[in-house]
Amino acid sequence: MKFIRSFLKTLFTILATLFLYGLFATGYLILKLFRMETGAWRNICLNLWGKSVCKILSIRVEIVGEVPEPPFFLVSNHLSYVDIMIYFNTLKTTFVSKAEVKNWPIIGFMAKTLGIIFIDRRRKSDVARVNRSVADQITEYKGVVLFPEGTTSSGESLLPFKPSILEHPAKSKMPVHYAYITYETGPKDKDAEQTVCWWNDEPFGSHFFNFAANRSTVAKIHFGDETLQRDDRKELAAELYQKVETLHQKNTLYSSNKVVAEKSA
Repeated sequence: MKFIRSFLKTLFTILATLFLYGLFATGYLILKLFRMETGAWRNICLNLWGKSVCKILSIRVEIVGEVPEPPFFLVSNHLSYVDIMIYFNTLKTTFVSKAEVKNWPIIGFMAKTLGIIFIDRRRKSDVARVNRSVADQITEYKGVVLFPEGTTSSGESLLPFKPSILEHPAKSKMPVHYAYITYETGPKDKDAEQTVCWWNDEPFGSHFFNFAANRSTVAKIHFGDETLQRDDRKELAAELYQKVETLHQKNTLYSSNKVVAEKSA
């Protein structure tokens, strides 16, 4: 039963992705032909994709705080590729992603044509190009989400924030939003650290197949209740880290108290 559930969810996720990308591409070409704006159409398709795959994969998204509207710059902790799904479900946005994704079959091509910004963190010279791309991508139709940890984690602790891609909001004195993501799996599923968070060397395909076997997942996005504005990127990164770490600590305390309460019941 577990294998069948995982197989069907994986299949329907692939089909939904291909169908909605085809829908986006068709609409995009028509709008370009008539020299019309494509930003709103992109948002509709990506939001529909986020909601569709969350439904297929039994992910319930809960929001804490106020959702930012474009144009915005937002930083977040990073736990999994699932983060992309829930942010597309919730925001009108694009992302700064690691360069390796650009070379993934099919997914890489789709990501490039959808305006995802890729960064090669092994090349310091790539930072200036990415900061220019970030400035270009923030429009009235979309914001940019950055994962300043630079990689995914198990969620046990928050990794240090890399300040390099904060150059644009620092120089332009743009207010920066912040958020913290948590996941919780159903009572009959393995915990989120094992099945949702993708932080070890397991290949994407096998990890996704195992994740799809979950009966249910609750994804909660905690948006900060303020924005930060600093003209020094290192100072900005340090303060954002403290804000997101505070959200992490609050969630850790909540989770610990919940476990104690459940054991006492």
